[in-house]
Amino acid sequence: MAQGSDSNDPSYKSPSPGSRPESENLEKENAALRKEVKQLTEEAKYLSSVLSTHEPLCTGLAAQTPDLLYPPHHSSYHHQHIAHYQH
Repeated sequence: MAQGSDSNDPSYKSPSPGSRPESENLEKENAALRKEVKQLTEEAKYLSSVLSTHEPLCTGLAAQTPDLLYPPHHSSYHHQHIAHYQH
């Protein structure tokens, strides 16, 4: 079949006037999601900078080792949830 030829494809449906509002809705939803992603990315950058500024001043972390912060039985729980949010 020649590329771009859909006349022989039984699953092909020609564009109908009813599909236009759906595509417009999807475009609006896509734009809203992109805006939300941008806002969340900016918030993540801000929170990372706050954390970076706080860490050197934090007296609660200075005297503790990572094992005290995340005991072995909680460590796998912590990593499991962090991994979940990284995907």
